[in-house]
Amino acid sequence: MFWRRKKTPEDERREKAKKAVKKIEGPLWGYMVTQRGVVVNVLQNLRRVERDDMVNGKPATKVRIFDPAIAEKEGTLIDSYESLDAHRRLILYEGYYRGSEMADIHIGRAVHDEEKAPR
Repeated sequence: MFWRRKKTPEDERREKAKKAVKKIEGPLWGYMVTQRGVVVNVLQNLRRVERDDMVNGKPATKVRIFDPAIAEKEGTLIDSYESLDAHRRLILYEGYYRGSEMADIHIGRAVHDEEKAPR
């Protein structure tokens, strides 16, 4: 008889992260290269997390783009869009797109609190 090793909560979180964290591809890839000027060699190492939401009263998919190598170096496991709320400095780009074909994309560089000008 074979015994299965029990999954720890950390194992479950890592599995969840594998499902939630996606490569940047398709129209989003093209947008980031042409509109945002991200170098292809850099972009291939970045990842995105998403969630469905409403923007200006219309359904959209919100996107956050981050570097998983930096997150791992800091010991941070990103397993959802919301997990970046506590680690805002890891977000490089954020925005949204509409539709499954990503026809209407709006993504810009993330502005962190320390970069905001005092008023």
